[in-house]
Amino acid sequence: MEELVTKAEDNVGWIIAAIFVFSMGLAIVEFLWEWRQKKLTKWRLKEMLSSFMVFIPAQLSEKASNAIFIASFFLLADIIPWQIPVNGWSLLLAILVIDFLYYWEHRWEHEIRLLWSYHSIHHSSPIYNYTTAFRVSFIDNFVTWVFYLPAIAMGFHPLVVLLAIVFILTYQFWIHTELIRKMGWFELIFNSPSHHRVHHGSDDIYLDKNYGAVLIIWDRMFGTFQEEVHQPTYGLTKQIETINPIKVHLFEYKGIVRDLRKAKNIKEAIGYVFNKPGWKPQTKKVVQ
Repeated sequence: MEELVTKAEDNVGWIIAAIFVFSMGLAIVEFLWEWRQKKLTKWRLKEMLSSFMVFIPAQLSEKASNAIFIASFFLLADIIPWQIPVNGWSLLLAILVIDFLYYWEHRWEHEIRLLWSYHSIHHSSPIYNYTTAFRVSFIDNFVTWVFYLPAIAMGFHPLVVLLAIVFILTYQFWIHTELIRKMGWFELIFNSPSHHRVHHGSDDIYLDKNYGAVLIIWDRMFGTFQEEVHQPTYGLTKQIETINPIKVHLFEYKGIVRDLRKAKNIKEAIGYVFNKPGWKPQTKKVVQ
């Protein structure tokens, strides 16, 4: 089994490395392009720095969150009486399954406010370039492992699942750019910079669209696909207007606390926490 897992690592490892090198090259080209276009204003550079500052807590907590990921996967795998053989085909199948699970994880992060509270941090930047990809909450990895447990329950080896997760997360870096415009037939199946720009748009037409990681087919299947028809307005529908990383992290949590204080009963409190962001209790109409 160890040999098969090592072979699976080799099969996907070079692909991840290639995507990483490609992405880093694009990031350098993007920076030079923005500099040449005179887009690197003081305000924009501050926002880029803010994204890196937000990323620091995620890096500092990485070992702890990875331990939860790995331990939960192996603990569940130990009690599952079946296992899918480890080979090239099962690795491809695992990537497909993880990509599908990611779609629903991502979608629920937009549709359940408690999950949106940490995911909104990634959407809080009013600019869109490769630094935006780094703007992620340290809470993210302490929660997201739950969404991938079904893959372990199906019988995939934990290391294969982890490789699949690393692959889809690595893939998503290169799509955080305005440098690459539309990509023709590629976008019928795969996620692209154009599709992901839509996802980061706060315009009404773009809200809650294009959740896919590697494949865009899930959005097409489940009615959440939107073509890029104009330049998106990036950020949140209510911009946070701060580059302070602590305030960026706490912005949505403060909103939840504020709304909970307004709740008149348990039902309303649950609604503020678990319904879609922006949910408000319906006011009863007075019958005359």
